[in-house]
Amino acid sequence: MTTNPHPQQDSLASRQAARHAVPAGLPRLARTLVTVAALAAAATQLTGCFPVLAGAMAGGVLVATDRRPTAVQTVDRGLQIESESTINSRFGDRARVNVTVFNRKVLLTGEAQNNDVKQQVDQYVRSLPNAREVINEIEVVSSPSFMTRSEDAFITSKVKTQLMTAEGVPSNSIKVVTEKGVVYLLGIVTNAEGDRATDVARNAGGVSKVVKTFDYISEAERDRLDKAANAQNQTTPGQQPDDGVRNGLDNAPAAGAAPAATGSPASAAPGGAVTSPVTSPVTSPVPLPPGRNLP
Repeated sequence: MTTNPHPQQDSLASRQAARHAVPAGLPRLARTLVTVAALAAAATQLTGCFPVLAGAMAGGVLVATDRRPTAVQTVDRGLQIESESTINSRFGDRARVNVTVFNRKVLLTGEAQNNDVKQQVDQYVRSLPNAREVINEIEVVSSPSFMTRSEDAFITSKVKTQLMTAEGVPSNSIKVVTEKGVVYLLGIVTNAEGDRATDVARNAGGVSKVVKTFDYISEAERDRLDKAANAQNQTTPGQQPDDGVRNGLDNAPAAGAAPAATGSPASAAPGGAVTSPVTSPVTSPVPLPPGRNLP
C-alpha cells in the first residue's frame, strides 16, 4: 500500500471541492451535513458507507421521501436478495451480476462468461413472479479489475451526493448504479425531475454515459405519491422516521411471496405473486429515452 507524500495538499483540495459542491442557498446546518457527506464519500470510495450518511440526512434537515409504498419496498428488497443469492450459487465464477430493483423493475449489470450464461440469468430473473420488468445490461466480457470497481463505487457516491443537494430532484426516489463509468438511473419521477437528475449525473467526474430507466409520472401523481409517503412516514415519539421501512426490509419475503398489505391492497395471483406494483405510479409501459452519450 502506497503512502501519499502530500496528505495536507490532498486534504485542502478535498475541502475546497466539498465547499464548491454545496449550493449557497442551503441553511448553515444543511450545508455542513452535505459537506460532511461529500468528504466521507470521497474518502471512503465505498458505496456501503454512503447510505448511512444519506439516511441520516434524509431524517434530518434535508427531508426526502421514497415514493414507493412500504409493501413495494419490501417486494423490491426480496427480489434483490433472492436474485443475487440464486445467481451467485447457480453460476459461480461464470458470471458477476449486480441486481438492482426499484418499483419491481429489475436492472441486471455486470459480466457473463458467455452469451449462454447471460441468457440463462435473464430467463431466471424474468421467471420470478414479482419481476415487473427486466433490463438486461450484462456484458459478455471478463470481469473488471478491482480498480475499475472502486472507481465505479466512487462515481456512484459522487452522483448520489450531487443528487441530494440538487434542487428539484427527489433523491430518495432515485437509485444510482455505475458499471465501467456508465451510470444507470432508476426511480419514480416526472419528466422535469428525470431530466434534471440526468443533467446532474452526466456532469459528475468520471461518467462516460447516463442511461435513464425511470418510471415517469405526472405532476398530479407526484403530489399524490409524495403526500402518501409523508403520511406513511409519520411516526410516534421516540420512533425513527424509517423504522417501518427498515423493519419491513429486514423481514423481506422471498420473491414469490406476497407482502403484508400496506396502503392500497395488492392483487395476488396463484402462488402468492403480486400481479402489479402496489399503488403503481405507472398505469402502462412508458417508452424510455435512450441514454445520453457524453461528448
